[in-house]
Amino acid sequence: MKYISFSIENYRAIKEKITINLASRIIPLVGVNECGKTTILQAIFCFDHVNDDEYKGQHLSNTQNLYDTVSEGDCIISATIECNQEEIVTCIQEALLKKTKPLKSEQNNAEDSGIQFMQYFIETPIKMTSLTIFRNISDEKRYSCPLFDEIPAVDNDLICKEIIRKMPYILYNDDFNDRPKSNISLSEETGSGWHGIFERVFNSTKKEYTLKSIAEEDERRRKSILADVERFLSTTLTEAWSKFSPDNNQISIGLQVNREDKQLSIFIKDQHKGMSSRYFDVTDRSKGFIWYYNFIMKIRFNPKQTGNTSETIFLLDEPGSYLHETLQKALCEKIRDISRKEGIVVYCTHSPKLLLPSIIPTNSIYIVDKRKNNCIRIASVGIKNDTISKRNTAMQPIYEALMLPEYETVAIDEKILCVEGIYDKYCIEAFCNLPESVRIFPSASASTLLNNISYFIAYHIAYFALWDNDKEGRRVFGQAKNYFGPTEAEHFSLLPALTDSRNIKMEKMIADEDYPILRKALNLPDDAKYESLIHNLYFLDAKKRKTILQKISDKTKSNFSALQKLICSKLSIANSNNSG
Repeated sequence: MKYISFSIENYRAIKEKITINLASRIIPLVGVNECGKTTILQAIFCFDHVNDDEYKGQHLSNTQNLYDTVSEGDCIISATIECNQEEIVTCIQEALLKKTKPLKSEQNNAEDSGIQFMQYFIETPIKMTSLTIFRNISDEKRYSCPLFDEIPAVDNDLICKEIIRKMPYILYNDDFNDRPKSNISLSEETGSGWHGIFERVFNSTKKEYTLKSIAEEDERRRKSILADVERFLSTTLTEAWSKFSPDNNQISIGLQVNREDKQLSIFIKDQHKGMSSRYFDVTDRSKGFIWYYNFIMKIRFNPKQTGNTSETIFLLDEPGSYLHETLQKALCEKIRDISRKEGIVVYCTHSPKLLLPSIIPTNSIYIVDKRKNNCIRIASVGIKNDTISKRNTAMQPIYEALMLPEYETVAIDEKILCVEGIYDKYCIEAFCNLPESVRIFPSASASTLLNNISYFIAYHIAYFALWDNDKEGRRVFGQAKNYFGPTEAEHFSLLPALTDSRNIKMEKMIADEDYPILRKALNLPDDAKYESLIHNLYFLDAKKRKTILQKISDKTKSNFSALQKLICSKLSIANSNNSG
């Protein structure tokens, strides 16, 4: 079973129902401060009762809308879950076994009908692929599922809880408020929070190692176990950190057991060459390290082991806030890797480095803002149409949501290839092997290239503008030459003309015979459109994409080879002109 989507209604400033679809597996939420991004993450976190005691239950308190004192309904968090009848029957049977007072048909009519319904549901084959569970935060945090409306509410709640118990873990990481624990109680029964995380650390070192038993071991055995766990954890953290830090710093974790207090103490051992070791509390380290430690520990050792572990929901609040921006690209890649292998990532950010189009699918991004009545709303980048100004680039809604001029995100040493749209960018980057210094800048249409050219000139950016070689492209291309003059026109071009066609759009660069080959290789339906094909090809693993592109015709290879030569030639001219 896995989560398909979450819906939120009447939670704090979320008055009207909003839905977060998880199909893309990576969902960035962007917007200015106080727009409601964190509220959305906390609302999703409310759904799983396992998390009720996390963060002192703050996500479940003060759920009323402080901007609108007139309540119009209960606070409801719901989730649509992918499942089948067999999985739900198992949950029903296990839930009813846990009842302290089993259903008896002689008790009342409601329970009579409940028993009959449950027997019918269990014994009758039903085609089901999903169900929706609602949690009413305003009504004792009770669960309900319309599928079980015929049984008593208490049993409906019990069955829903059993279903959720088997669901993937929902993990929330707050970079600003989450302080890792330096001491873990060994007598604690619960396996949640940091106790559950370190229980996983011990189990992952060796299956027989547990927090509960460590205090009872004799001194020699205890020291041996702690040494094993220290080595395992230090290696894990160091390997993970190497993806973020170019310095390859070794991280050494120390563990100590206080048998009287029955606590495990965690500290950092810092040793420089020629010096004695120094010992630090985890929270004494830099904010960057604390973020990293939280991030890795919660992802690598999340305590909930039921459900599909590759479908964990990771809710990340401003990940990498304390990382230098040069390391944020590495984090962006890590987030993508997590979404492919370990779970679904919903995160909010102010950093363009965590929204890189080469890593994060633009159509997976939600823009969060508030209306004049302070009610939170969301919209996908693809359908948001009330941007602050006229839309000139495909990424403009995102940068407007961040109140950041997009042109200021261009590095001084980058060369810009400006194209008509986002799928032109995806296609060129998939089929051409351009230098790393080239950044493809997608416009919103052929005509909006004109506005972008003005900015490139004003910012002294080396650029090359490329239009489709069709009627509209040729019209705007001619308009640009007339407007900017012959010298600037050296930075302009149309797609290379092909011998068998006059109207060349980017999709025509791919030979007709290659479309069936690509659809089959990408497991797409026979009628999949160009946009779907290019999107899937672009966000494919680089090695897999290379293997697929080896199968295409010489005609397509020749078309993109000609385009690559044109781009490199034009950008060479642009760079020399800009230098002069």
